[in-house]
Amino acid sequence: MAHNERFQAQLKEFREDDEARWKYEAEEHQRQMRILEGMRRTDEEVKAELKKAGINVSVLEEEDRKSEKLLEEAHEKLLEIGPPPARRGRKEQIMTQYVDALVGHRQIPSHSLCTWVYPPAVDAWGDTEACGFNLDLGEINTELHAKGSGWSGGIEYSPRYCTLWFYYFPPSSGELLVRPYVDFQGNVAISADDKWYTKTHAKLRLRLHFDLYQHYWDGEQTATIVDEHRHNSSAAYWVDEKPSMSKTLGVSANDIVWIKLTTSLSGGAQSNRARVDCDFRTGTGADRRIKVEGIRVCLSP
Repeated sequence: MAHNERFQAQLKEFREDDEARWKYEAEEHQRQMRILEGMRRTDEEVKAELKKAGINVSVLEEEDRKSEKLLEEAHEKLLEIGPPPARRGRKEQIMTQYVDALVGHRQIPSHSLCTWVYPPAVDAWGDTEACGFNLDLGEINTELHAKGSGWSGGIEYSPRYCTLWFYYFPPSSGELLVRPYVDFQGNVAISADDKWYTKTHAKLRLRLHFDLYQHYWDGEQTATIVDEHRHNSSAAYWVDEKPSMSKTLGVSANDIVWIKLTTSLSGGAQSNRARVDCDFRTGTGADRRIKVEGIRVCLSP
């Protein structure tokens, strides 16, 4: 089999494995949600109990509508947050200096062969619309919006995965150090007001997953970019993150090394006083995106 055909066959197998795992996780998430939903009291059941206790439910409902409106207005204002002032200095120069510093500290032998892998990405998969891939720029453009309903209703999304693929051919065998530089730019707004003690909950998680393959998977490394769990508080901020990640892999000469970078985004909102919004999509502002700026690879004999 020609090299290109073999590499395409590998990617096909990787994609099938990922899609099978994602399907399993989504189905298991739905199964668990159905179980938990069956344990949760409905709004009607809660109101019936309150009426039995002699509480004027109509007054509570009116107060709840006012509270929901105030939360909605405040949350919309929180969403208006913009990016901080840009830092001066060339990113590529900074990254190169960092690698040179590692060489000076003997973390990378001075005789190592170092180079850069830049976009375009060779392939990508995930929900095309939800991921908003731009292979030429090495970008993922994604967002998540969740709003609860009633006193106990809500929505919860299982992780949405978006994967970009890059590759490198080592000219000789040795120890390969790979360090991706991924820039996360976007805004987050999350609100939860548990005024009525109805288990209001708002949550959001964004992570970056990194792995290498040549003959075998090295083992996934994960960096958490956003991890929010709120019951009775709010927050809004601009995400300006460049997680520090690196992996080493013993490699043979002239055989492809696959570099896999995946984002996972999940979240949910429980009750009408919970809101979750995050936006890393260029279409809503040029400053927003998740971009692979470059991947530094250093090969030591």
